[in-house]
Amino acid sequence: MSGRKNVLYTYQDPLITAASMAASITGTPVNINFMDNVGIQLAWSGSNPIGSITFQVSLDYDPNNSVGTWTTVQLTPGNNLTISPAGTADNAYVDLNQLSATYIRVIYTTAPTSSGALTAKIAAKML
Repeated sequence: MSGRKNVLYTYQDPLITAASMAASITGTPVNINFMDNVGIQLAWSGSNPIGSITFQVSLDYDPNNSVGTWTTVQLTPGNNLTISPAGTADNAYVDLNQLSATYIRVIYTTAPTSSGALTAKIAAKML
């Protein structure tokens, strides 16, 4: 019988909890070390949720001092993995496979006249 698998269950306290989309948001960094698959669920609501959502990773983030180097996840070089809420309530799910980073976080960049609320949750598992 194989060894026990590690699972990072969906957090009770999400990465981002109903945060106002009128301002930019930096989500809580999460340790994903040794996790092979990471899923992030996003949901936005309100009358005019617009802007862009990206994902950043870090190898040297120190949670004790809240410092580290953050790099935006790219689909291909120069092409960031971006989700763009376009003015209506909606949701998205991002499935990230075989990340080599230790930490991940969600970044929301607001746009002029944006309003609404953003929530982001994460789950991960080891194969």
